[in-house]
Order: sequence, then structure tokens, then C-alpha cells
Amino acid sequence: MAKSAVGNERGSLRARRLAFQALFEGEFSRRPATDALVRLLSDDEAPAEVQEHASAIVDGVAQRRDSLDGEIGRRAPAIPVAELGRVERSILRGALFELLYSPAAPGPTVRDAVFLARTYAGDAASRLVGGVLRNVTKASGEGDEG
Repeated sequence: MAKSAVGNERGSLRARRLAFQALFEGEFSRRPATDALVRLLSDDEAPAEVQEHASAIVDGVAQRRDSLDGEIGRRAPAIPVAELGRVERSILRGALFELLYSPAAPGPTVRDAVFLARTYAGDAASRLVGGVLRNVTKASGEGDEG
């Protein structure tokens, strides 16, 4: 995506996109996603609140990866977590961290995750991501407000 288009994104979506990109890069590298995020942020010129939001997601996923993967496995039992596409797995980890461990509003979190999945992996991925996340929000009683 062109830098100018990313610069016009709403702050939370921009933070989630940066976090996704770092988590996705971490899937291919021996270096942690936090290192990828530092590099991405140095190229992005994002406002401080976007940087902090993206960092919170990446750090949270790093700290809770096993529990997040367990939650994905419970919510999408037909597809083992290791067999999910790297795009879907990275997006789900970030969004689940926000839904389960942060004060982020569920509606925007789910919408942004579905948007990122559709953008980077297509309609089937967006349906999978949306289904898993809506299942989590319904189970927690938070619905899809926001």
C-alpha cells in the first residue's frame, strides 16, 4: 500500500496494520516481531499513540502467544493453529490479544481484523477471522458494539 494511503488511515487501523505486519514478519524470521516493529515504525512516521498501540499489540502477543493459540484452537477446531495461513494466524493473534487482554472496543477490533484479512488474504480469510472473533465477543458477552 502506498505510504500516503497508510498515512490517511484511522489511528487504530494504522496501529493494527503495523502490528500485523510485524507479527507476520516474525513468522518468517528468527528475530522477534518486536524487532520488525521497531524497523516498521522507523519507516512510518506514525504518531506516538499509533506507535504505542502497535507496540502494545506486538508485546502482548509475544507474552501470551501460547494462550492466544489455545484460544484460536478452541474457536476454530477444524483447522489446527499450525495449519492456518500465516496472515490469518498473525491477524487472529493480534485481534484476540486486544479482545481478551486490552480495553479495546470489540466492534472496531473485529472490523479492522476482518478488513486486514480481506486485504492481505482474501474473502475466505476474512470470513474465518470474522467468525472466530465474533464467536469470542459473543462468548464474552461483549457483542459487536463499538
